[in-house]
Amino acid sequence: MSGTLHFTDRDRELLLALAQRVRLFAQRQVADGFWNGELANARRRLKRLQQAGLVTKVTVHARSLPPLDAPLFSWRPDDAAPDGGAIAYRCQQRWKSRAVRPTSAWTISEAGARAFGGIGRSELKHSTQATHDLGVAAVWLRLRQVAPQWATAWRGEDVMADTRRGEKLPDGFIVNDQGQVVWIIEFAGAYDAQRINAVHEDCVVRHLPYQLW
Repeated sequence: MSGTLHFTDRDRELLLALAQRVRLFAQRQVADGFWNGELANARRRLKRLQQAGLVTKVTVHARSLPPLDAPLFSWRPDDAAPDGGAIAYRCQQRWKSRAVRPTSAWTISEAGARAFGGIGRSELKHSTQATHDLGVAAVWLRLRQVAPQWATAWRGEDVMADTRRGEKLPDGFIVNDQGQVVWIIEFAGAYDAQRINAVHEDCVVRHLPYQLW
C-alpha cells in the first residue's frame, strides 16, 4: 500500500486525525496546523501520501471560518442551563459576509482508514456540510494547540456512531483511558436556539459536560 514511504511522527498524527477524529482538513488547515504555514511543503507531502493510497483530495464548497479561539459556552452537570437564544445569536452573527468558495481538502482513504483504525470516506456523504466539517476540524486543531491531551483523547462522530444508534451524535467525544466519554464537543456553526437546547438536553440526560464552539 505505502511502498517505500517512511512515516514520520507528523504523518502518523495527521493520518490518525483523519481516520479517527475529523472527516477532513482543508489544505490550508494542514499547512498551518502541521507545517507551520508552509503550504508548499504540506502540499508536497500530502501528494506523497495520496500516491501511497492513504489520503484522497477533494474540492468542497464551504464558507470561510470565523475565529475559533475558545468555546462559546461550556457546561458541567449542576451548572445553570444556557441561554439558547443568546448563544444562537452569537453563532449566527459570526457568519455574516462569509461567502461560499471552492476549497481544496483532504480525507482519509479506505486503505488509510484500515491502516489507522478509522472510517474511510473517499466521497463526502453530504457536500453541503463541508463548512461544518471544516469547523469541527478547526476546533480539533485549536485543542491540539491549547489542550493537546484533549486532542489526543478526541474521537469523531463517525468512529463513535455505533455507540449512539438512533440518538443524537455530537461532533467530538473526549474519552478517558478506559474509553468512557467524559466530555462532548459540538461545533455549533449557525445553530438556532432549538438545536442548542437539544444538545444541552441530551447532555443533561447523559450527565455529560460539553463545550459549544
